[in-house]
Amino acid sequence: VVSTQSTGFKELIYILDGLTQTVRHVGIVASEFEDHRSQDVLNTMIDEMVRGLKKLNDAKDNFANVQVPYEVLSYIDQSRNPLLYNKDCYERAKLKDEEVRERMSALQSLKDSLINDLRSSLPDAMEEYKKSQG
Repeated sequence: VVSTQSTGFKELIYILDGLTQTVRHVGIVASEFEDHRSQDVLNTMIDEMVRGLKKLNDAKDNFANVQVPYEVLSYIDQSRNPLLYNKDCYERAKLKDEEVRERMSALQSLKDSLINDLRSSLPDAMEEYKKSQG
């Protein structure tokens, strides 16, 4: 499955590269438009662009199960490298983990403090608590 998907992605890249080049050429021809000869070239390039779009449309079914996180699309919209998404997710998870560890440590300190206070003020109740905890 992975190699099939990898081949599909390679084909998609090939189609997108070709389409990108064709669109760039259409822009060049259109910006340097001179006469009916330019019209023929432009028509040929537009036909090639339409063929590329049809290939892209045909290839879309190969990616029906691919899900791209919205945040990755936001990275692209912001002209950021989408490969940095994983790194940023890791960094956020690391910070959250540190935050959770600090909270757990604070709760453990609170528990220890409460147990010490209870042990000094209600020693009999603490003995029962210890017995019930095993």
